[in-house]
Amino acid sequence: MATSHNVVKMRGASEGKFTFTSHDAGDHSICLSTNYTAGLFSSATHIRLYLDVVVGAARHDSDRDKSHVNDIADKLRDLNQKLADIKREQRYQREREAAFRDLSEGTNSRAMWYTIGQITVILVVCTWQLRHLRVSTFQVQRTNE
Repeated sequence: MATSHNVVKMRGASEGKFTFTSHDAGDHSICLSTNYTAGLFSSATHIRLYLDVVVGAARHDSDRDKSHVNDIADKLRDLNQKLADIKREQRYQREREAAFRDLSEGTNSRAMWYTIGQITVILVVCTWQLRHLRVSTFQVQRTNE
């Protein structure tokens, strides 16, 4: 099946090597072109091209894979450290919340006992005043008789 799908299209240097690996299986066509143009007063120039095409499975680049794995391992280590920091912060917040809850319960308990004490004092004073009023009222009526 012939298609005009470009696998690689690039401009290279005038000298050097060019390598690429196709990720698509099948037959491939190679098209090369030059941008050299001969001037009006120049003589014909020869262009030399050496083409070496290697077909087959690419060699496994283990160094690149190891560096990639090392990068992932470093990121994983950083994430684990951040997770440990988050857990430690949550534990600290739970401890602070428990201490605050205990303090609030103690304060509420003291406030409740203070209120009960106030009510008791008011009832005792009220009883004493009523008794004193009764006694003094009866004494005033007896003295008037």
